[in-house]
Amino acid sequence: MNATSTSIKSGRPVWIVMLAVLAALSLAFVWRGAGRMIRMQTRAASNAEFAQMKAQAEARIVVEVTEAAEGRIHGKLLEKDDETHYRRTANPADIAWGKDAKIVMGKAEDIHRRAIVHVTGKVAADHSVQASQIVVLTGYVQVK
Repeated sequence: MNATSTSIKSGRPVWIVMLAVLAALSLAFVWRGAGRMIRMQTRAASNAEFAQMKAQAEARIVVEVTEAAEGRIHGKLLEKDDETHYRRTANPADIAWGKDAKIVMGKAEDIHRRAIVHVTGKVAADHSVQASQIVVLTGYVQVK
């Protein structure tokens, strides 16, 4: 009886260390995942930031569509209040998109008047945006 109780007691520090290491690794994994999630959140340029962008800069803007035709979107820039609320502005935005542009959370038919879209692309010389990705936000966000 004395030999068994001694071996159990001597094994406890090893188990405690192993559990502590496992907890630390789990915390590091969760921390790393949270960091990735934060970086993946939509980051749209404000009106002032978009106005200062030079040609060939990577733009991320949120637009309320006023007119949409094949390959062209005209709209008004929106300002972000929080993740689900945007404010209308008077600043116009023109977007060109082609077959190479990825449409996420919707399809081409969802890009119409009053639709809300998050556009990622390069700023052209005329300050329009050549879209590489369009995320349809209609129904997911509110505009004030």
